[in-house]
Amino acid sequence: MTTYETNAVPGQLTPPAPLDPPAVHQLARHALDVLMPAATGPRAETEALGEAAGQLAIALCAFARLVEADADDQLAQGEEVVERLRRASLHVHEHMAAQVPAAELKARTTGLVDSNLEEGLPVVGSLSAELLLSQGRSATVQLTHENAHQDVHLEDGRAVRVPAADHLIIRDGLHELARILAPLTRSTD
Repeated sequence: MTTYETNAVPGQLTPPAPLDPPAVHQLARHALDVLMPAATGPRAETEALGEAAGQLAIALCAFARLVEADADDQLAQGEEVVERLRRASLHVHEHMAAQVPAAELKARTTGLVDSNLEEGLPVVGSLSAELLLSQGRSATVQLTHENAHQDVHLEDGRAVRVPAADHLIIRDGLHELARILAPLTRSTD
């Protein structure tokens, strides 16, 4: 088992300090030792979590490179960290969708919308988007909170149910969209 050294004291917050690149690399190596076997081992019910674990380990390695990257490499290294975290998030969503009943997922989404509104936080009520497709084609889709953003309404009149894992990703994306756009709607009077 790999160990790494830290000057942190359990239960005590340490004063802010810059990141220590050798310590971050040591932590990344430890994450690889602990998490990668789940990503490369036998496939079972925990496949999605194993994949998430592997992506987290890779993200931490990319983060260690980002800490030391020169100005020319900041964008590429930062994008690598974000991409690996996004992939880990996708696998966690897959796991939740496989383990949690659909009715509970829908109730959770509806509850989050209601609690955000009660707290005065913005919520995306509906969203219409034009998807640009290959060969100059496009499609318009609409999501609404009435069905907990689970059905996509297409311009040809069809409604298509979004798979559970994708629904969770949409829910999180809409939450972030509301968080980012809400300040832009505030009056400056």
